[in-house]
Amino acid sequence: MNESISLERSTDWLRGWYGRALYQLCQSWALLGGVVLVALMVMSLVSIFGRKLFSAPVHGDIELMEMGAAVAIAAFLPLCEMRGHHIKVDAFTAWLPRVVNRYLDALAHLCCALAALILTWRTGLQMLDSREYGDVTTLLSVPLWIPLLMILPSLVLLAMAALLRSYLCVTDQQGRDEG
Repeated sequence: MNESISLERSTDWLRGWYGRALYQLCQSWALLGGVVLVALMVMSLVSIFGRKLFSAPVHGDIELMEMGAAVAIAAFLPLCEMRGHHIKVDAFTAWLPRVVNRYLDALAHLCCALAALILTWRTGLQMLDSREYGDVTTLLSVPLWIPLLMILPSLVLLAMAALLRSYLCVTDQQGRDEG
């Protein structure tokens, strides 16, 4: 099997415009997360070389790394769900009929959607509290509500992707994007 990381994936298994549009949105969102991750790597390299060569690291590099990594990781989750690449332990269900496995998969995707919606709700509340109380990071005084706000769209997309995957499992249109 030829597994590759590519934006050129077939969406033929996604029937209808909604599935394809959501897939493209999740893919674009993950690409933005990748840009954030690359920026963090460059910042980290500049900080390391600055620290070793000039005794001048990037001020607050750890804070920026923590916030940026959280935003980037959250951005990858919807595409992971759309492609069906979450970890799946089916050792105990492999012997069950295909239809039972489909409904178990649908239930798992529904649980993922529920978890994403709960996380969206709680992260939104935390963001509002952080904004109201003026919580900031220690060194750079970056308001904590800003990275929380940037995580919210990822959680909403994750919930939407999980609901679509659940629907596709029930209607026997599921597919793991094998590219």
